[in-house]
Amino acid sequence: MIATMRFFALCVSLVLALFSVGCGQSADRSSRPNVIVVLADDVGWGSLGSYGEPRIQTPNLDRLAREGRRFTQAYAPSSACSPTRYGVMTGRYFWRSKVNDGMVLSSNAPLHIETDRLTIASLLKDQGYRTAAIGKWHLGLGSEAGRTDWASKLVPGPRSIGFDYFFGLSANPRNGPHSFIENEELMGKLPGRPVSISGFGANAKTSGIVAPFKTDEIMQNITQRVTTWIAENHADPFFVYFAPNAVHTPIAPNRAFTGSPYGKYGDFIHEVDASVGQILATLDALDLAKDTLVIFTSDNGGDINRGSPVHVQAMDSGLKPNGDLRGGKLHVWEGGFRVPFIVRWPGQVPEDSVSEQILSLTDLLATFAQITDVPLPDGAAEDSFDMLAAFTESTQGPPPRNRIVLQAGDASFAIREADWKLVERADPPDIRTARPKRAVRIANMRANAPQQDQLFFLAKDPSEENDVRELFPERAARMRERLALDRSASQTRP
Repeated sequence: MIATMRFFALCVSLVLALFSVGCGQSADRSSRPNVIVVLADDVGWGSLGSYGEPRIQTPNLDRLAREGRRFTQAYAPSSACSPTRYGVMTGRYFWRSKVNDGMVLSSNAPLHIETDRLTIASLLKDQGYRTAAIGKWHLGLGSEAGRTDWASKLVPGPRSIGFDYFFGLSANPRNGPHSFIENEELMGKLPGRPVSISGFGANAKTSGIVAPFKTDEIMQNITQRVTTWIAENHADPFFVYFAPNAVHTPIAPNRAFTGSPYGKYGDFIHEVDASVGQILATLDALDLAKDTLVIFTSDNGGDINRGSPVHVQAMDSGLKPNGDLRGGKLHVWEGGFRVPFIVRWPGQVPEDSVSEQILSLTDLLATFAQITDVPLPDGAAEDSFDMLAAFTESTQGPPPRNRIVLQAGDASFAIREADWKLVERADPPDIRTARPKRAVRIANMRANAPQQDQLFFLAKDPSEENDVRELFPERAARMRERLALDRSASQTRP
């Protein structure tokens, strides 16, 4: 690990040498902070040193926690990828959109966010921020379902909803196209040739490009883009949405990362940590740390797929990706939704502190609106609560929110209210989906699932081992009614 950190420190130094000279901050620089949101992929609640994992080496994320605040009750609104990313961007639950099937968007889906909808990026851009999205997108590109022309301009896309710059992947590395996208253009296209994707999963290939990216170099490439972009754009307030592809499959750590007791899965977590370390080193070298709000979190819980040899090796070696929480990615249990959430903002967020306030990743938009003193318009950020007090309070006060609606990858719903959680089973709502096979699959899963709602008291039973619905039928009924009301209402925020 020491040699690895020296290697990446050298990379950061080279970037800063190229861009730091003559790029000092403007004299009239706003007092509003720079904002960096790191949304990792499938990093579970129990996968970091600061969350109790003793054998994973995450010194940079542990540093972030020491210099800021670690939340223990932070939730992704979904236990699947695209729905959470939608919620982060818009402050709105995914199931309010035109589909509510709870699953990831197809790799050739059109842009799922309306171009006139308020997003974190458009909010901050309107306040004079420079904005960049770098890494995995997976929110759709273009305007036609199933008809993405990869050889043409990929519009609408990230730059249609508030980002000045985009560099990254359309979806997961195996989905294709197997080349990076910069702004609206697929890179490495062969002139005059169509771009097409054939095969599926590990066998997928992209024709019409010079060469595919190397999967084990994706993290290195996107991290370098982040540090370079910050070095080039820090004269004004900036917002970076950084979405690493790690630790989603394929588990492909850079060859510089080896030796984890949990095999390649652990090595990939180490690479996420080193990536964050490069960003922190860039902020330090440019004297930006004190003016920058940094958030690290994940799109859903860790993958506990027993069908993957890499995951099996890690878990059989003792790794609990989601700690003692039940379930994981795609599941309706706590391990699918509860995620690491670390926030650092020097002088504002108390150092080395822990918060038990309930928080949803949909809350980022309202929180950033509060920080920049921008009123939220009607019909926007419908499920986003201002969590600034939870970030900055020295003593935990009244909860900014006391409930969250959750939807799993199998389309099932749950609601967390204070220390209670209800999993809805009986008479679930109808499903809207663009994929008929998906509707059939959901119907089959519902038929094989428990048919009665389940109630858990998380304060005493965080692993959801004891269904207490029969002991507290009135509470279960009230929470079911509350869930139905939240779904039918136009918004849940005040």
